[in-house]
Amino acid sequence: MMKRPKRSRRGTSAVFAVVLLVIITFAFGIVFFNFVMSNVSFAANTFNTQMTALLLKSFTINATHIIAYVQNTGAALVEISSAYVNGLVTTLTAMVQIAPNAIGEAILQGNFLSGDTYTIKLANIFNTEVSFQASF
Repeated sequence: MMKRPKRSRRGTSAVFAVVLLVIITFAFGIVFFNFVMSNVSFAANTFNTQMTALLLKSFTINATHIIAYVQNTGAALVEISSAYVNGLVTTLTAMVQIAPNAIGEAILQGNFLSGDTYTIKLANIFNTEVSFQASF
């Protein structure tokens, strides 16, 4: 008759350790994901609130530039990072930062024709926007 091999528990404890590490990794991943998403949604809500506090004071337009003067009536700094003319991305000369209760200047570059009306949108990284129409 053949002898039965001795049972060893070393293999099962290694499997349990790996399974436990995988479970802990997933649990921390879920907690971290929820933490990051709550901070992103908080930041988006804050910026949406601040962007509604922007008012267009005035603008000037010529053949190569549109200069928009925007007032921040909110209580926090607002950044305008992108601009669109008639739905197309256009170049801002610099990222615009407007302090609370201040007027900032957004300069858009492009080729603008006399007699045309342009729809301008100024947006931040969360795609909240201030839009207006300008005629040359």
